[in-house]
Amino acid sequence: MSNLERLGAWITANPAIIILAAFLLTLASFHYAQQIESQGMTTEAFISKDSALYQLYDHLYLENFGSDGNMIIIEGDDVARDAVLRAILRLSDHMHQVEHVLGVQSVADWVADEEFRRRGIRQIPSQERIDEILAAAGPSIAHLMPDRGHTRVIIGMPTSSALTERQRNKLLVETERAVDWAELPSGYSVTITGDPSFQAAIVEMMNNTNGRILALCGVLMIVALLLFFNHVRWPLLPLPVVLLGIIWTLGAMGFLHIRMGMTTFAAFPIMVGIGIDYAIQFHNRMDEEVTKGKSVLEASARTVKYVAIPVLVALAVTEAGFFSLLSSTVPSTQDFGKMCMIGLFMCYLSALFVNMTILYQSEKRFPRGKKSAANSERGSPIGAFIESTASFSIQRWKTVLALALLLALAGNYADVLVPIETNSQNYIPSDLPPLIDLKHMKDIYGGTDSIKFLIQADDVTRPENLKWMDDFSRYLLTSREDRTDGATSIATYIKAANGGELPDESTRAREIIASLPASVSSAYMSGHNLAIIDVNIGNAQLNLGTEGMERLVRSYEDDLAWHTPPPGVSVRITGQPVLMTTVMDALTDGRVEMSLLGLLLIFLLLLLIYRDLIKALLPVLPMLVVIGWMGLVMYYGGLKYTPLTATLGALVLGVGSEYAILMMERFYEELANVGNPFDALKITANRIGSALVASGMAVIFGFGALIASPFNIISNFGVVTVMSVVLALVTTFTVFVVLAIRMEVQREVLENARLELKRAIALLDNKRWRRCNGH
Repeated sequence: MSNLERLGAWITANPAIIILAAFLLTLASFHYAQQIESQGMTTEAFISKDSALYQLYDHLYLENFGSDGNMIIIEGDDVARDAVLRAILRLSDHMHQVEHVLGVQSVADWVADEEFRRRGIRQIPSQERIDEILAAAGPSIAHLMPDRGHTRVIIGMPTSSALTERQRNKLLVETERAVDWAELPSGYSVTITGDPSFQAAIVEMMNNTNGRILALCGVLMIVALLLFFNHVRWPLLPLPVVLLGIIWTLGAMGFLHIRMGMTTFAAFPIMVGIGIDYAIQFHNRMDEEVTKGKSVLEASARTVKYVAIPVLVALAVTEAGFFSLLSSTVPSTQDFGKMCMIGLFMCYLSALFVNMTILYQSEKRFPRGKKSAANSERGSPIGAFIESTASFSIQRWKTVLALALLLALAGNYADVLVPIETNSQNYIPSDLPPLIDLKHMKDIYGGTDSIKFLIQADDVTRPENLKWMDDFSRYLLTSREDRTDGATSIATYIKAANGGELPDESTRAREIIASLPASVSSAYMSGHNLAIIDVNIGNAQLNLGTEGMERLVRSYEDDLAWHTPPPGVSVRITGQPVLMTTVMDALTDGRVEMSLLGLLLIFLLLLLIYRDLIKALLPVLPMLVVIGWMGLVMYYGGLKYTPLTATLGALVLGVGSEYAILMMERFYEELANVGNPFDALKITANRIGSALVASGMAVIFGFGALIASPFNIISNFGVVTVMSVVLALVTTFTVFVVLAIRMEVQREVLENARLELKRAIALLDNKRWRRCNGH
């Protein structure tokens, strides 16, 4: 008895141990799954914290100037009325006391602070005095009150990475309560918006829709199994088996502190789709062995013997494909790869141990009538169809290979033309109320995209340094007025407070800075050795697209190189738009590199496992074809590359190589039995084809649920996945079978030629020996 047969016997003999272990692992998984945190579309989801650009952004900008903020927009006939400002001041004073609030900016605070400086009492004065203060402020308060019909309250808070999801939600709830408590006069509308509330809405929508999407995925998979896997007993069993693996994966996710985001959520249908195939393969072979008349014990042993290793090889190769995603510089792509690798291993364990235990116990307790071997040979109608498809492809192998190659080459060309979408706002529904509120705020106050110039010097308040800041800001406004909506620095406020002139001495500059509101000085200076120029670029990321945004950032870098700062002053460019330009590089060059790395890893792994060049090439070559075909699907389907669809190469390798390897393993098993490659391939297509179609259709039906997602990034990924699975099945039953036959025929030709050459050499040596010995 082989080791695998002993494993099969152990599984059948120890159901209690297996069920107990599965139960304990499930309990632990439920515990750790409670620790999973949700992640919105934050910068950290797209940019690696280890990159030099992020280090600059995080350690210099965020730590010294970084803050997030909820915005409270107030609209009405006259937002500068004394009654309105008193309500806003009540709101502001309350929020100042809330934990994690860094500061509050509002017109009411501005007016009250001015009144305190004049009379020593911080309060909202008469309407006449309010109008006087606002007139003196001029454009300094335009960012708070652009006109008398609109104003906003900016509630500063730490950046998203510095707070937990619970803390951010608590701040948002406290803001809503403060608005109610402030009691604004009737006739005034209030809207709470800003990036924190926007991200909270996305997370809430994800949590609400993810469950429904997974439920729909399960229903569709049930339909697929009933339609395409109904030739076996208990055709729905693979679904709970794979769901058990998913529960274990959730536990691992919480244990390893991997956040739940759009990308990681999309990994779950992948795991269900591929993982269910593991359960189907064991189930299909068990049913086949029992219908041949084998005893339940023998059928279980043979199933483990002939399926465990091929599925394990398929798992290892699939893992290699997803391992290539770890080379990506996009953190969400790396998390996607990690989740797929962990989840598929869990699904394999569930399929091998729990699934086989249930199958053995079920067949033992509910024995069936024996079926003749002749009936089992005929297989299912789907198997017969796959057999005829394979035979048709083999007969017209030249046409099949030529057409496959032509479409693959055309697809590789079309792939270069597929656009890239890195604007995260386009990943979500356009009618999402928080997105509408965010756009409404931008319509009133202009776009909020900005680029930061970080200035480091021994003393940024020196006259020459302030002058350079002022000159460089004016240059950006005049030379790039079509793309620059504003350029503000501490020099802007010093100049405005000094009658339109910059002071000649650092002492005077520091006096002016000390008189400015703390919210202003801290926004543009940190100590006396660090300052920023805040360049407002409006809605550039939305209007210019990724390539245009990259060109704009490069143009600002050129401007900085041309207008060099004074000696001893270091200036570097940063900001979220600068960081996001690196995502495009990761989704272009990185995407191709990930696919090539995955192909190389799979080839080397197969070569190491089989030590056979043909067996190492057979699963890889069809996947090259599918990757090429998917370029045509992406281009003519009007799809774009995102952090999710950028995983396409690994996805094709993971799904397609599994089908090809399982076909190949069964082909060589049957070839050893019958000796003729044509007959072996027909038997293989018939017996395993129905199982592959069943698992493929389960994936297709399941991923059809993703298409119903309200998030564009997920629905597009669903389309891409469905098409990649369809094409992987098509190539497995056409291109793969042709390559398998042609390579084996060529192997036989070469082997026969080698034997003939060996016989000829032996004959020649024999003649030489006879001649030398006088015969």
